[in-house]
Amino acid sequence: NNYHLVLLQCYWFTVEFGLCRQEGQLKAFGAGLLSSFGELQYCLSDKPQRKPFEPSVTALQTYPITEYQPLYFVAESFEDAKDKMM
Repeated sequence: NNYHLVLLQCYWFTVEFGLCRQEGQLKAFGAGLLSSFGELQYCLSDKPQRKPFEPSVTALQTYPITEYQPLYFVAESFEDAKDKMM
């Protein structure tokens, strides 16, 4: 089911490796980021690419599972991410 794949990809880039803005600052909220000090520092540095969180784009993005993410999607807020998933 295609919807299943959309949810899987969006889950990876939010619940596991999500970034969002809070009061103008970039914040990590994904469990994969919060459990890895190295990747937490990396994701907030200028090294990775970042794109706005848009489920239709996020759903098409592949990701590595054995190295730091080269790309993170950034939601404007938790509410923004939730609204876009509805």
